[in-house]
Amino acid sequence: MARVLRRADGAGLTISSLLPPAHPLSDPRPFRSVAAGGQPFAATVVIDGQTWEWFIRPLKGRGRAVEHFLTGLLASPAAPLDVDVARLREMNAAKTEFLNMAAHELRTPLSVILGYGSMLAQGGLSPEHQKLAGTRIYEKARQLSRLIMDMSLVGRFDELGASMAREPIDLVGLMEPMVKDHQRRFGDLAIEFGFDTTDAIVNGNAYWLHLALRELLDNAVRFRPGPTGRIDVSLTEADANWRISVLDDGFGIEPQNQAQLFKRFARIETDANRHLVGMGIGLYLVQEVARAHGGRVLVDSRPEAGSEFTLELPRQEQKGDSR
Repeated sequence: MARVLRRADGAGLTISSLLPPAHPLSDPRPFRSVAAGGQPFAATVVIDGQTWEWFIRPLKGRGRAVEHFLTGLLASPAAPLDVDVARLREMNAAKTEFLNMAAHELRTPLSVILGYGSMLAQGGLSPEHQKLAGTRIYEKARQLSRLIMDMSLVGRFDELGASMAREPIDLVGLMEPMVKDHQRRFGDLAIEFGFDTTDAIVNGNAYWLHLALRELLDNAVRFRPGPTGRIDVSLTEADANWRISVLDDGFGIEPQNQAQLFKRFARIETDANRHLVGMGIGLYLVQEVARAHGGRVLVDSRPEAGSEFTLELPRQEQKGDSR
């Protein structure tokens, strides 16, 4: 199950916390049906192109009521038509979920822009209110730009696979300009970058790695109570991996919410960060990029103290390297 769900840390967690709502195994109805009727359930599901027989068996107690479930997956060959139909159903469910989310998220900043734009068009505003309106329009336009960029990325997630273009990438050379750019843009933040080696090579795709690292940096900047603070970025070697760590002193995340962070379209809203939350694909993107490169992403967070996100990537062996 860890291999199928692509979550080595999944033991002990619930299915709903591991998978997005559109995933076939997230559907609670088969479990409710087995619990109510006491009859076994079986269905064919397709996960990442592999066909499985999904089964749920009721286990009854002394009172003959269903007390437990035995559930699992069996690899099963299926006719090409069955596979195609199952894939189309998954794609349709994901598309519907995405369109509903996008429509909701785009509506809010657009309504603000239209409102302030109408006030400016009518005239009569004082210079102070004109400046306020311009500032709000600019902020919401930037939010729209970010949402549109997120939407374009969703359509490209299928590029993250075995056919993804790869080449030797120097992580120091990739990260240093990004950190310097954030230092320049956010002068109130103390952003430091430390690394143990100047030769950190991975076999990967520079475009997707750049997006994942930028997402971690942007989150560290955005999710904080004020413009000041500290962000520590480090690159270290751990066994056969490179570890990229982004440590911040921002809002932090409640322990019960941390399992939701890397789910597609998952958004953890609080009173403090509600105005910052987007479409919920940033950390999902980071996780998918990590998996496509044979790595993983970890989180260690405490509410009101900050968070540390760690991206682990396999180290590429160099010629003459005996390790």
